[in-house]
Amino acid sequence: MSFDCISKRTYILIFILVLVGGGTLYYLFDPSASGLFPKCRFLELTGYKCPGCGAQRMLHSLLHFDFVTAFRYNAYLLTIFPLFILLFLWDGWQKWLSRKWADLTTYILVSLFLVSTILWWVLRNVFDW
Repeated sequence: MSFDCISKRTYILIFILVLVGGGTLYYLFDPSASGLFPKCRFLELTGYKCPGCGAQRMLHSLLHFDFVTAFRYNAYLLTIFPLFILLFLWDGWQKWLSRKWADLTTYILVSLFLVSTILWWVLRNVFDW
């Protein structure tokens, strides 16, 4: 099946509908209280938290404007969320930058993200964050 006939506008509409639908689910149902959302398989198998543990509860807290609780659930994801947005927009910005600078900066950002994620993973389990 080919998706070439689907317009960019349709993709954007589907993205918005999924975003609003998912946001509504996370707003209405608390992931820690309902059985609607999946549990972390890594935590269940090993007893250690993965870098994303608490992300669902963090999102629920953010949608209720409870930033302190959201920070407690997953401080790392909450603080790097703006970076995700910047990386999402990165392709558009590369048009204005020289190709060499864009490649170097992309490599640096990906490396920093990888190192910081591993550090967060280790530290949250050592200090039980």
